[in-house]
Amino acid sequence: MKFIIGLGNPGKKYSRTRHNIGFTILDSFAEKRSLKWKEFKDNEIISDDNSFLLIKPMLFMNLSGSAVSPLVKKYNPDCEDILVIHDDLDIDFERINVKKSGSSGGHNGVQSIIDLLGTKEFSRLRIGIGRPPEFIDPVDFVLSNFDKKEMDKLDTIINRAVDAAEVFVESDIQKTMNLFNKKNVLSE
Repeated sequence: MKFIIGLGNPGKKYSRTRHNIGFTILDSFAEKRSLKWKEFKDNEIISDDNSFLLIKPMLFMNLSGSAVSPLVKKYNPDCEDILVIHDDLDIDFERINVKKSGSSGGHNGVQSIIDLLGTKEFSRLRIGIGRPPEFIDPVDFVLSNFDKKEMDKLDTIINRAVDAAEVFVESDIQKTMNLFNKKNVLSE
């Protein structure tokens, strides 16, 4: 069974923020397939014919691992079958990057999952949000809403990320990387 975990913070206050792009992408994935969310402990999940689970941890970002860990223990997926979707300050806006494994890159939600699963060997779909302007604290930046100019491009980015998640579900991380890391800038 494949696990696709979208990171974000629960509550309407955060729903349109940069940090919640993982939730936004999973919501679009679910909508595309006409799937409905249900609650499971500290998560909202969707199961589709036992081939994958979509998971939104319903604890704050820094506690994502606490929400995900019980599901991983219950279903015991291979690490190569786990994909975490999250925002990334170190990738320019309009870019996505699929990565097989690695460090958290300073992302507290990813670090929480690494800490509680005891491994870095799961895949990431990193959604570029770019660096904040010099005068804005990175924490404030990730917790702020996308601006008007970004919102105009967001649907294209979300659709591309949903396509990447679908390739991951239907195939594997290598094929996903091959297809989605090639031409990475949406406006090219």
